[in-house]
Amino acid sequence: MSQDDGSAPLAVAFPESAEQVGLCLQFAAAEGLPVVPWGAGSGVCGAAAGRADGLALDLKLLRGVGAVQDRGDHGAVDVGAGVLGQHFEDALETQGWASRHSPSSIGCSTVGGWAAGRSAGQFSSRYGKFEDMALALDVAAPTGAYGTGEWASGGRDLHEWVLGSEGALGVITRVRVRVERVARARWLRGYRFHDVAAAWEVMRMLLQTELRPCAVRLYDAADTMIAGKGTATKPASSGAGWLGSLRALVDATPALRRHALSLPLALPRLVNGIVQGLSGACVLIVGFEGDESEVQASSAIAAPLLLAGGGVDLGAEPGEHWYAHRHEVSYKVAPIYSHGGFADTMEVAALWSRLPALYAGVRAALGRYGLVMAHFSHVYREGCSIYFTFAGRGSLDVYDAAWQDALAAAAAAGGTVAHHHGVGQLKMHAAARELAGIAPLFHALKSELDPAGVMNPGRLFPALDEKGPRAADVPAVVYGVDAVSRVATLPAQEAAADRDARLAAQGWRLRHPVAGPLVSDLSRVAPDDCRVVGAWATIDGRRAAFLPVPRSSAGPDPRRILPQSSYEALTVPVVPLGAAPVPQGGR
Repeated sequence: MSQDDGSAPLAVAFPESAEQVGLCLQFAAAEGLPVVPWGAGSGVCGAAAGRADGLALDLKLLRGVGAVQDRGDHGAVDVGAGVLGQHFEDALETQGWASRHSPSSIGCSTVGGWAAGRSAGQFSSRYGKFEDMALALDVAAPTGAYGTGEWASGGRDLHEWVLGSEGALGVITRVRVRVERVARARWLRGYRFHDVAAAWEVMRMLLQTELRPCAVRLYDAADTMIAGKGTATKPASSGAGWLGSLRALVDATPALRRHALSLPLALPRLVNGIVQGLSGACVLIVGFEGDESEVQASSAIAAPLLLAGGGVDLGAEPGEHWYAHRHEVSYKVAPIYSHGGFADTMEVAALWSRLPALYAGVRAALGRYGLVMAHFSHVYREGCSIYFTFAGRGSLDVYDAAWQDALAAAAAAGGTVAHHHGVGQLKMHAAARELAGIAPLFHALKSELDPAGVMNPGRLFPALDEKGPRAADVPAVVYGVDAVSRVATLPAQEAAADRDARLAAQGWRLRHPVAGPLVSDLSRVAPDDCRVVGAWATIDGRRAAFLPVPRSSAGPDPRRILPQSSYEALTVPVVPLGAAPVPQGGR
């Protein structure tokens, strides 16, 4: 089999049912044809790159959105994996429901793709990432179809393995999705802060006060200046609008205007320094939605916190402007390329305590190669994601070096190398290092489900015998409380009484009480919440560490899928002893 090169496939199939998908896979296995599942092609890391000798499986004819099942505090609906995101949302709205999974690519991505890549939408702070919304999956594999989650049978559930597997363990044909009632009220507002650190602190406080904002988006100084032309009133609609932002930067800066795009691309360190020196001001968008009483109560608590933290109220217009334009995506990259340049985006995430190092490290790494700006979104109680946009000048080797250095910087800062764009080709080796320990288990499972190895070969991790980077030594467990991130690393097998007494002596308690050892309950709590953010485990006699991160799309989540006896330590959310009980359902 040839390596992925983005070539046109040998053949394209358009199955209309799960049964037809299964027949395609059986044919491919018999003929030795690599199969690349294809949703809408908006992935940016190369997970669905073409193969000249392969079969492309276009899944957009797997249609259909069922009737919503009302489950009280939420709903559930079955949807074909090939349904485009915007079509899904439109169909739900006619029934009075919404998924609120709202990526900027909603018009050019599919529900099955969201599950395959552990996607995140713009309202993840309230509703979670897509792995939090996916209640069940139907999957077709060369050896036969199987269900996961609520559709699992036979005593084994591969739900957490398939989420984020990027087609390597089978083709997702149908998804059961948790949905919410259409919000009746919404509050959006913009605030200016003198620097990102001040805004971070307020963002952290909002989430750790148990508020549930639907949107929290902070634009750093460069992104704020570019988008608002110095006024800090209209932040960019999305990270994908980088081209217009770059042009705006040139227009707003006389020193750059004289050289158009050539100077920013050729002298990135100089330009980054100019941008940072002009202003440290940044803009934060905050929003709440739900029923009228909830929105009023939440905004009444949030507004004073934002002002007390140094925020200057810019009114509703910045937030409403962002909301109205949140799905705009720019495809006009020709001017960058015509100047010998490249442009891309990169999303990483870390606990609050590690966020400053993550931001500084990745920004410095990318800044050696191009102009850099960033915004912070997908905000959780334990941490936050950073979405970098960068443009530079040089060869493919320069572009690759920028990625390698930035991913290394993210790992060195204790962050995940993928928050919601998945792995693909760009992050394959970095993700393998981050999840070192489960790769043998992943390959073993793939061999069982796909003995001929035709399902998206090369995904998700490098082949076991492939030369390449290997995991560093497993770090020792450091037990204790991270008060900033409000997480604690604790023995996984320890008796509840001993664990709780030691936490209480330090002024903390588990956010989600567990009657027995921590490993006795690894279940999900609510879409915007989780029980476990980090783990140390022994796998096939070898120790492995999965460092704590708020959310990740670097592949299957090893914090939840191993046998209970494997876990040595877990990092879990905690709250101060005097904190009010967490609302039922984790919310």
